[in-house]
Amino acid sequence: MKKAMCWAQRLVFLLCLLLLRPAAAEEVKAEHQGLEVIGNLDIAPGKTLKADGVVLLLHDTLGHHRVELMAALQELLHERGINSLAITLSLGLNARRGMFDCGIEQDHRTEDAREELGTWINWLREKGAGSIVLAGHGRGGVQVALYITQNPDKLIRKAVLIAPLAHSVGSAGSEYDERFRRPLEPVLAEAEKLKADDQSSMLMSNVGFLLCPQARVTAGSFINYYGQNPNLYTPGLVPNIKLPTLIAVGDQDPLGAELSAAIQGIPTGTSHVTFAMVPGADHLFRDLAADSLANRIKAFVQQK
Repeated sequence: MKKAMCWAQRLVFLLCLLLLRPAAAEEVKAEHQGLEVIGNLDIAPGKTLKADGVVLLLHDTLGHHRVELMAALQELLHERGINSLAITLSLGLNARRGMFDCGIEQDHRTEDAREELGTWINWLREKGAGSIVLAGHGRGGVQVALYITQNPDKLIRKAVLIAPLAHSVGSAGSEYDERFRRPLEPVLAEAEKLKADDQSSMLMSNVGFLLCPQARVTAGSFINYYGQNPNLYTPGLVPNIKLPTLIAVGDQDPLGAELSAAIQGIPTGTSHVTFAMVPGADHLFRDLAADSLANRIKAFVQQK
């Protein structure tokens, strides 16, 4: 009888431990301008936000916090003892999940990410995070670069730009033509005419936009992404970055060579910026390339 009670007590004790132990990863939510925004917080074994800080991960164009690279990086950083928070930009939608639905009207801007990053940074501050490394992939990379140049914060210690955007009107035109098999110029001219007529909020229908072949998008939004916008050109932002920054690009990324040349052509005075070419990696850093990227990030994050 006593033996049975002993086992019962041990079982209760073990169950209590399981219930009280914090989950390694959990979906978290924050409020941003009346919208619910979603992220995934992963705490590595034996680590805390206060003592060990966190890497805040931002996805690429129209993506989300569980897109392949973000999910892989969280798992790989977890294995390397690094906490992470991957977030999903709202893009104007409440509790957005998954890739942006191309059937939905679009009226968002690249710069909107600044305020949402600020919301999550304050959320982490309230949770007691001792330090933050901001990391972004693709468009998320240029959005991170823009944030740290315009929003100095002592809590943010470092930045990681993963294949960040190096968008110019010329490169945008080439990419647009290749993706949608139609020229950018007439569509951009239509959007600019609407803006000149004070109709930036007017919807343009059945136009190629970002990853969507037939989008409904406001003229103002289209111009922001495809017009003259220096906030989309990472090499132009790098000279204004004051934090230690890692720029990682895959050697199989079609845009890698162009970005590498532009970054390395930046005037002196940016010794705190490290450029790393990741062997075997394309723009998405799949499979073993993700491991190599995680190793680079770990070494950079732990570097004093």
